[in-house]
This record gives sequence, structure tokens and C-alpha cells, in this order.
Amino acid sequence: MKSIIIAAIVFLHCATFNEALQCYSHDTCTTNCPQLSDTVRTCTNDENRCYKLAFSGGVSRGCVRDRCSAQVNENFMMANICCERDLCNSATTPKMTLGGLFILIAILVFARI
Repeated sequence: MKSIIIAAIVFLHCATFNEALQCYSHDTCTTNCPQLSDTVRTCTNDENRCYKLAFSGGVSRGCVRDRCSAQVNENFMMANICCERDLCNSATTPKMTLGGLFILIAILVFARI
């Protein structure tokens, strides 16, 4: 019985990998940036990462393919965030996914049995 439950939890966690990635996406803004909830975009099949680029000229977010590298020159500083989960480019703090929550609950339940 335990193995069936564990297999179901692992399947639910892995099933989310087939869905299209969603990222917050907007042009560079400094003030009056749009609400992030209004900027959700489903990435295309060849875009597999979300990015957030912050520099002295403002902030931009979006989808990108494979590479998430930033070039820095001596005139300005920039921070680049690159991640591979849905809506992960909102802030620098990671968020727990639903699959991760199921795995955590399963570990706690089986630890008591």
C-alpha cells in the first residue's frame, strides 16, 4: 500500500513537467511597473526558462531559451535571475511547488507509521 501511495505522489510531481512554462513578462520599467498578475505569459516550446533582469535603467521579465547570462560593463550594475519553474521570476525567494508539498506531506506521514 505504501508503495502505491509513493508512486502516485511521484507521478503527480513528475506530471507537471509536461506543461508549458509560465513566466511574468513585461518590458523594462522603472516606475509604474505593471501588476505581475497581469503579466503572466505562457512561454513557447523553445523557451524553457524565466528571467528577471534588474539594472539601473529598470526591471524587465520574460521567457528565454537555454541561456540566461548577463553582461556587465563598468557603467552600470545589473542583477540577473534565471529559473525553470512557473512564475519563478517574481522575486529572489524560492516558492514551494504543489508537488514539493505532496512529497513533504508523504515524508511526514510515513515517518509516523
